Amino acid sequence: MKFSTRANYGLRLCFLIGIAEETISLSTLVKQTKLSQKYLEQLLSMLKKGGVVESTRGASGGYVLAHPAEEITIKDILVAVDDHIEVECIGGECSDEYCPNRRIFTRLFGEMDKLLASLTLKDMIDDYKCY
Repeated sequence: MKFSTRANYGLRLCFLIGIAEETISLSTLVKQTKLSQKYLEQLLSMLKKGGVVESTRGASGGYVLAHPAEEITIKDILVAVDDHIEVECIGGECSDEYCPNRRIFTRLFGEMDKLLASLTLKDMIDDYKCY
């Protein structure tokens, strides 16, 4: 199983915004991630539409979290960047009438969904501070 590139970078962006002491500019995020401005703008737009981040314009403009880090779940971020972690069996597209994986994957992804909904951005930030 693998998270999409959008999921990885969406989580990283939220982490960087979450640990910033103040509004963080797009140019700073470009430097920190070494990603193109255009790609970051796309991700940030998705995160903004998903209610995870907010932006401000002007000389001191940039990005901040839309809510405190303890109120933003990892699932919120993944949903905002449209990362669908699925297996064909679960999505109803399994062509194998006798697929032995359906029940196991359904349970597995159900538990993963609960875990992602219980972990917050603050948990991620606090885990990082331990190192």
